[in-house]
Amino acid sequence: MCGRYLANAGSSDVRIQKLVSMMERDYQGQYKTGEIFPGDTAPAVLGEGGRLRHAPAVFGLPGFQNGRLLINARAETAAEKPTFAEALRTRRVVLPADGFYEWDRGEDKTKYLFTAQDDSPLYLCGVYKVIDGVYRFAILTRPAEGEMLGVHDRMPVIARAQEVRPYLTDYFFALRLLTGDAPALRKQKAE
Repeated sequence: MCGRYLANAGSSDVRIQKLVSMMERDYQGQYKTGEIFPGDTAPAVLGEGGRLRHAPAVFGLPGFQNGRLLINARAETAAEKPTFAEALRTRRVVLPADGFYEWDRGEDKTKYLFTAQDDSPLYLCGVYKVIDGVYRFAILTRPAEGEMLGVHDRMPVIARAQEVRPYLTDYFFALRLLTGDAPALRKQKAE
């Protein structure tokens, strides 16, 4: 499960700096950076008709039980589920992130921040819908690997920098990415 992630505007990665610059130019004050919670509006890169577009998007799809937001979609079943199948085919999104948070399931509920072992940005993969003119997204999750094991049984689907464009523009590449190996992660206790 991925319920919170870190989108920091202070990244040293040139691709993230370019995205931040474009977001500030086009959408200043319309999105949040730092720790992103469900319901927050965050920077996103969307695939639209074979092209990439940057825009603010809201974390979570409405209409889930008891008015709660639907924030995750299982990668293993997204292509078959009516809620996600069309979006996976035609409306994929990546969320540039410095890391994501997860809590262990023990009694103390320790909060951990997971980052790339090589300190590169993480590109969390998801699907989006346009609801009342607003982009809204859910993050795709997969079975946990590596450092995630022992903390949680799910983790976000993560694209490497060179996989962002193909994930957003090529449905068959996206399907392969959903089941490919996850990048190596580092785990650290978070405040």
